[in-house]
Amino acid sequence: MRIEERIAKIEAARALVQAAMADCDAPQIETMLRNADMELHWALWNLGVAVELRPELEYPPAERPR
Repeated sequence: MRIEERIAKIEAARALVQAAMADCDAPQIETMLRNADMELHWALWNLGVAVELRPELEYPPAERPR
């Protein structure tokens, strides 16, 4: 798999995780999803993708943690 393909798959996985977090009413599940997103975020960083310092800074304002 080429690096571009790997990056695209990780970005798609992050989008799915973020969609699963939307309107999540189970704090423990939301925390696990946030942890998964953080790991994917750092995978992108390690592949040389320019990402924010913290993954939640990339979320739409309505979905950022309070």
